[in-house]
Amino acid sequence: MLKNGIKRLKKNSQFRLVYREGTRVAGGKIIVYYLKQGNGGILPGFVASKRTVGKAHQRNRAKRLMREIFKRLKNRILEKNIWLVFIASFRPEETELEELIEDVESSLGRAGLISGCG
Repeated sequence: MLKNGIKRLKKNSQFRLVYREGTRVAGGKIIVYYLKQGNGGILPGFVASKRTVGKAHQRNRAKRLMREIFKRLKNRILEKNIWLVFIASFRPEETELEELIEDVESSLGRAGLISGCG
């Protein structure tokens, strides 16, 4: 669970299901997979690989940044029963939070998953 009580994806099988049956929307910095799923609410998952992002402290920072983006955008997500997987394809030390937010907003907007007004 995230600190504010929001549940998130944790099991490998959940991530695999989203990859296999979900839809991919790629931004320049973050790739988003989504799958409309039952009635469990909005469940996010966060992935930062060693190959793409780097060492453990960089992966942890990348996931922290993606959790912050989700926290800021979750109230604008139109679909209320969806699983989202955010995959980092950026280096956290070279990237600003605001450009990541714009990237995710653009991706979710193209997918029709986010409202225009904040």
